Amino acid sequence: MLNSPRPAAWIGELTAGTSNVSLSRMELRHLRYFVAVADTLNFRRAAERVHIEQSPLSQQIRNLEQELGVELLTRTHRHVALTHAGQVFLADAQATLARANAGVERARRAARGSIGALTIGYLTSLTNSFFTSVVRDFQRQYTGVALSFADMVPSAILDAVANRTVDVGFLRGVFPKDGLAVEELSSEPLVVALPKNHRLTQKKKLSGEDLAEESFVMVPDEGAMGYNDVIRAYCRDSGFSPKLRVEGNQMQSVVWLVHLGLGLSLVPASLQGLHRDNVVYRELRDPPSITAKLVYRRDDTSPVLRNFVDLVLAAVAKASKQSR
Repeated sequence: MLNSPRPAAWIGELTAGTSNVSLSRMELRHLRYFVAVADTLNFRRAAERVHIEQSPLSQQIRNLEQELGVELLTRTHRHVALTHAGQVFLADAQATLARANAGVERARRAARGSIGALTIGYLTSLTNSFFTSVVRDFQRQYTGVALSFADMVPSAILDAVANRTVDVGFLRGVFPKDGLAVEELSSEPLVVALPKNHRLTQKKKLSGEDLAEESFVMVPDEGAMGYNDVIRAYCRDSGFSPKLRVEGNQMQSVVWLVHLGLGLSLVPASLQGLHRDNVVYRELRDPPSITAKLVYRRDDTSPVLRNFVDLVLAAVAKASKQSR
């Protein structure tokens, strides 16, 4: 004999054909048993389908009818048929099982990180081919994940990650790591951004000494996350301190100010893809470099986030291998 029904795994209320009967004791297995019998109209074949003996199956169907207070099947020695109530109940049972199966599959997909949402904070100056490639690869592999993006300055990215308004951030700089996981992505040299008519554009490659008398455009120290320290250290090693003329709050603002002829700046090489009519770029001899980083919360156990981080790190490893 089967054990008495456990506490219901599925609780609901059918209104069509069952007089609003409460299904407080009904479980999904009862629906599966009934659908198997209704599909085959044969208790032996139905029992084989649901992998129980014929006699317990018959008893479970009777228990179901008693719970509902209606007859679902008419039975003779050689014939099984659905009653009108059974036909109505079958449609609802099939729909309920389909919803339950869909729920199980969605739960499994969620556990695999195949569905969900991910918010990415980023610097506009980091929207290079690498960033574009990993985002497209992730979208292609995880079509059920909704991506959203937030263009921010580095300090804002860190705050947003810490406050859980952003799941993961792409940024540069040096910053405290309390509670954060930080993955180094790639290091790139700084280049000189110059107004098109500047005298130094006559040279193909510049030295630090070439910049000693020039006016600089930089981002503000507040929120620069150590980026300005890299520039100042390079200038100091070249025997001078940079003369700050004007500041732009983001890298694209810096390039625009260079475009206006307000000075020159040292910017990541990838920013050369940001075209301005009045801006040209020149390489530096022994250039300083700056590292792009991926940052997220250590306590974030989201499978979606894990999949994204794994994809990014795999892309970094592939790019590093190709560059050797």
